[in-house]
Amino acid sequence: MDRDDPAANAVRWADPGAVLLRIGPRGEAAVTGDPARLAADRPSGRRDPQRQLLIGTVAGRPWFVTRAVPVAGPGRRIESLRGSDLPPAQREIVWAGMAALNWHESAPVCPRCHAGTRVGEGGLSRICTACGTVVFPRTDPAVICAVLDDRDRIVLGRQHAWEPGRVSVLAGFVEAGEAAEHALVREVAEETALRVTAARYVSSQPWPFPRSLMLGYVARAEGDISPVDHELAEADRYSRDQVRDLVAAGTLILPSPMSIARSLIEAWLADRLPVPESGADLSVPLGAALPEPGQP
Repeated sequence: MDRDDPAANAVRWADPGAVLLRIGPRGEAAVTGDPARLAADRPSGRRDPQRQLLIGTVAGRPWFVTRAVPVAGPGRRIESLRGSDLPPAQREIVWAGMAALNWHESAPVCPRCHAGTRVGEGGLSRICTACGTVVFPRTDPAVICAVLDDRDRIVLGRQHAWEPGRVSVLAGFVEAGEAAEHALVREVAEETALRVTAARYVSSQPWPFPRSLMLGYVARAEGDISPVDHELAEADRYSRDQVRDLVAAGTLILPSPMSIARSLIEAWLADRLPVPESGADLSVPLGAALPEPGQP
């Protein structure tokens, strides 16, 4: 894609189908309808490549994003993008746009010579104004896991900052030099004292709050739950019937529909998660054994 060509981007900006998505300082945007859909605007005036970033072309329509307060109006309301239930294609647009904005705002200085940087024409790089180094966005990997016991109950926990009843699956960042499976074992142990014995990768999701890539797993763990180092306010195991009943009663609040945490929980509720034992054997802590070739 000729995203670094100013002439090509000017054509995209002037395209009758072009879209400009305004994302506010708290990650909010204008949406319309129920279920929600992005209520983006047509670009106007001359494009400022330092502020109006090209995300890409979706279904033939160029999409740009900018940090600006979205405007409500007839049929339009303002929602936090963290909690909106957007359709899959628009979720990817939002994730890409928010990740780009968050990264540009956090990386104004060249990592090599510490001079100032400017946005590259395409919007997904920064160029040092002194030494010319091109800097690309960084992503922080994290693991997120539906942890099950031998009765297929799921572990859900609540962070201290969350309201009573709000829960999610277990998650944590991958440390430097650490394999994702090792991070999974460590995070589960740190948060609950449970010992992971097996895990299988399920899927991933960007989570630009501010710039994470969530690696989703299903795992089997044994032992008694005992919150460690006060990382969680509480944690417990739940059966499918318990989760359904508590959610229906309003006493259990699941994660945002936009999140992979919600996807993992819903897949577990529908009995669609793969068996953890079909992945890596983690019965020896931090000693993952890869499956044999041809093993399902």
